[in-house]
Amino acid sequence: MVDPAQRPKNIELSSKMTRLSVPPLSFGERFEEIYEVILILDDREQFATQGSRSRKIIEEIRSQFKIQIEVRRLPVGDGIWIARHKILKTEYVLDFIVERKKIDDLRSSIRDNRYRDQKLRLLRCGLKKLIYLVEGDPNASEASECIKTACFTTEILEGFDVQRTSGLGDTLRKYAYLTHAISQCYKSRVFEGHAIGFTPCPPFEEFIKQCQDSGKMTVSDVFAIQLMQVPQVTEEVAMAVLDLYPTLLSLAHAYSLLDGDSCAQEDMLRARSNNAITAVASRNIFQFIWGS
Repeated sequence: MVDPAQRPKNIELSSKMTRLSVPPLSFGERFEEIYEVILILDDREQFATQGSRSRKIIEEIRSQFKIQIEVRRLPVGDGIWIARHKILKTEYVLDFIVERKKIDDLRSSIRDNRYRDQKLRLLRCGLKKLIYLVEGDPNASEASECIKTACFTTEILEGFDVQRTSGLGDTLRKYAYLTHAISQCYKSRVFEGHAIGFTPCPPFEEFIKQCQDSGKMTVSDVFAIQLMQVPQVTEEVAMAVLDLYPTLLSLAHAYSLLDGDSCAQEDMLRARSNNAITAVASRNIFQFIWGS
């Protein structure tokens, strides 16, 4: 059993979640009686290397924290959690996903904009709780301010839960604490009764296929990446624009209908998104798309 005093104080998942997706439950069934929670790590992570030090740490964490860990290929994210039916062995993806970044990798991905594309894919995967885990000390990097700014915008502006760890062992312990917190979250909030009114968790295979399909580059994806080059346009803002105008052509056409009224054009996205797109972002996108 894990000593509650050892748990990081910033892992308070259950208090923040009100509408988790749930796996199938009949009336009167308790989640913990029907399902077991399993941490799935992407097989491209260094954790999965056979015979490596990290593999041994996995075994130690599994034994120490009494959690189940499996390694599979994931099309998005570095870790997810599934609920496996104890009898039928059917698997459903729970509402949590982790993207793990070592400091050096985060710095590189910021420079080539990979981290924007990765976060966009996370936002589109359908899971509600997005966790961005930063491993290492930002102050040790020559790009420390850039990294801290990226972490701040990822958490405050885009709604990710940013977690920080000191290294490999600390990361795996964080995964273990998260696993316990997620298990408790489902026990306490998906409760002892039925799940009427809740969104069903996707079956594991369906989730994988959906993410693989969404991973294929579309015209809207290219447009989103272009939008995220605009100052003040976060991944969340880009998604809000796509909800209104999925292509560059459709947005340009909307601007053309207001031609001659630059104030209305600058404010169009803010107004039509009910302030999901800020006034500054709305103006900057207009200047990017339509300005001379």
